[in-house]
Amino acid sequence: MFFSEPEPPRGTPMQVTDRIQRLVAGNGGAMTHHGTNTYLVAVERGWVVIDPGPDDQSHLDAIMFATGGKIGRILITHDHRDHVEGAAWLARESGANLAAARASLAQGDQVDQRLSDNSVIDGFVVIATPGHAADHLCFQLGDVIFTGDHIMAWAPTSVLQPDGDARSYMESLGKLLQIRSKLFLPGHGPAIRNPRKFVGALIARTREREQALWDQIANAPADIDHIVTESYGTLSPEMRGIAHRTIGALLLKLAGDGRAVCDGARWRALQ
Repeated sequence: MFFSEPEPPRGTPMQVTDRIQRLVAGNGGAMTHHGTNTYLVAVERGWVVIDPGPDDQSHLDAIMFATGGKIGRILITHDHRDHVEGAAWLARESGANLAAARASLAQGDQVDQRLSDNSVIDGFVVIATPGHAADHLCFQLGDVIFTGDHIMAWAPTSVLQPDGDARSYMESLGKLLQIRSKLFLPGHGPAIRNPRKFVGALIARTREREQALWDQIANAPADIDHIVTESYGTLSPEMRGIAHRTIGALLLKLAGDGRAVCDGARWRALQ
């Protein structure tokens, strides 16, 4: 169900719709695919920028050049470094208003306007979608939804303890499934042009993964280290840490659903 795209250009915006451009940062990697997508949206008076991306001067300069510096608002999907590091510089240089779910970002930058579910700002409807991160937001503009890291085409979204929450993630998927749209624009990777079908498949896949984990601990109760080894095999230390946090989030959801319990360090299934 997942798909990618050819390596995109850097420093040059790609036209997505008549109002929306996509600018890809040069911070590609195992967790960011080709890099963070910054979206430039033309509004009545200038531009709205969604997720300025990393503290990469060439990327920030490209945003300023493409918009002529006429940025009225910066919208943040969630407070992860690859999405927000450049926000303070861009706001300062352009004079833009910085809007996010939290009052301040992790690096200490103050937010001008806090956003909440169903609020409307510059024509964008704010959709609270916790799961990948507790403060995660999506933004709907007409039949387009900017999905941040909540839904991506190239890979399943990481839901990692402690900030990630598997139950909230599933609830947020269900929420987006009910909203009519024609195009998802994720925080990394290509656009999704059949959103409802994609979300439905994603929900089914996540349920299957959850059931497989339940089956695993039903057959053989184990601690998380053992579960990670059985599920993923040999991993680099970095990826093993990510897998550990992923499995931990899923186990907590199973426990919350009354389907699993932790006895000491060992997890076992409940019938």
